[in-house]
Amino acid sequence: MPNTKKKIFVWSSVIVGVIIGLIASMGVADVLHATGSGYTCTMCHTMDAMNAAYHEDTHGGKNKLGIKAECSACHLDHTSAYTYVLTKIKVSINDGYKTFFTDTDKIDWQKKREHRSHFVYDSGCLTCHSNLKDVIQAGKSFLPHREYFILGNKNNKTCVDCHENVGHKNLGFHIDKAEKLKIEKTTSKE
Repeated sequence: MPNTKKKIFVWSSVIVGVIIGLIASMGVADVLHATGSGYTCTMCHTMDAMNAAYHEDTHGGKNKLGIKAECSACHLDHTSAYTYVLTKIKVSINDGYKTFFTDTDKIDWQKKREHRSHFVYDSGCLTCHSNLKDVIQAGKSFLPHREYFILGNKNNKTCVDCHENVGHKNLGFHIDKAEKLKIEKTTSKE
């Protein structure tokens, strides 16, 4: 009899543990999803220019279907769940630190655009555009994408090396506009 009670205790503990684990996993997944939205990412005034440019772009909903790609779709590594979460943590810590402990007005956003491949992941692009390789085999996009898909991408080009303004239409304009507003506010205070 005591052996039966022990088995019941072990199996009920395992079942309760699995249920708690599943609920916790769903909670973590919901938090990751919610904090990857444009609302969370653009809470800081530093992202105003990027947000405005995003809403003018196809990826920001300016398309026939109104479909939007969330910030995390492009700006987090989708290679695996591990790299996704690791990138999310790294980006969140970096952005949080810079927002609260540095002068974000001194960031040269135009200069940062030159390093866009550090902030956008091909794995994110290919998550949504997974059929691109098959489609380009016969279409007009074959030649521009031939090196990337067919020849093994020997030059290590990323999607944003060629698609420079993807995701944020007229970003340069919006950054310049934000800089002018910043200068106007500074000079009006003096």
